[in-house]
Amino acid sequence: MFIESFLILLALNFLSAGGVNRPEERIVGGGPIEIEQAPWQVSFQIRGHHICGGSIYNADTIITAAHCFFLSGAWQDPRHYEIRAGSKSIKSNGILVKVAAVKVHEYYVHKENQFFVLQNDIAVVRLSERLQFTNKVQPIPLAESNPEPGTMSFATGWGNMYGADAGDANKIPIHLQGVKLRIQSPNFCVRFHGQSKICAGDSKHTICTHDSGGPLVINRQLVGVTSGRGPNCDRPATFSSVPYHREWILNAVKSFPQHV
Repeated sequence: MFIESFLILLALNFLSAGGVNRPEERIVGGGPIEIEQAPWQVSFQIRGHHICGGSIYNADTIITAAHCFFLSGAWQDPRHYEIRAGSKSIKSNGILVKVAAVKVHEYYVHKENQFFVLQNDIAVVRLSERLQFTNKVQPIPLAESNPEPGTMSFATGWGNMYGADAGDANKIPIHLQGVKLRIQSPNFCVRFHGQSKICAGDSKHTICTHDSGGPLVINRQLVGVTSGRGPNCDRPATFSSVPYHREWILNAVKSFPQHV
């Protein structure tokens, strides 16, 4: 019990840290949506506390951000995590499924100096049991090419709505939020990451604390995984490019033992 409580506090402390280009945690400038509008969305939780988002790829595989498993820079045992799928609420309904295993990109980089640097911030998660698909639980296919600047996308999550302080419960929504984000030129974000990152949003429409790992979607295809934001959730955000990492994702999915 002590260890699990410590992990929760550690997670909340990690996700509330300030600084430039911190891991992403909230939806800003959007509004509540129904789970049927994003049935691939899941919540990663530790003892009922929402930590990150993720996207359903198939019945037993979730795609999320690598940094969701490194709290304060330290690797966490995946068995402490579970996902809630099929619900707009992080507190009730849907189904809870434990995490069985995680594959983090072997070249994931997590450095903290003047900037919070996240490279290859992507992970594939194997669930302990298969999901049953319904109108509230659906997989999402992987996009094959990065979107052009000016394209409109859709980001969802349970991140903070009014600021980057993860300790303020009034800023953390219980119900799923969504926001339309305009794709920006890659160098419009704080740091240039080439094709491996997608830059989207603006000062009034972006993501924030606890949105990490969630989906960036265009035409019902997964184009990005929520990765980084500005210090006060008031700047365009960065997303790990799914097209850029597509081959790695597919190989990681194949490497897991198949459920009988």
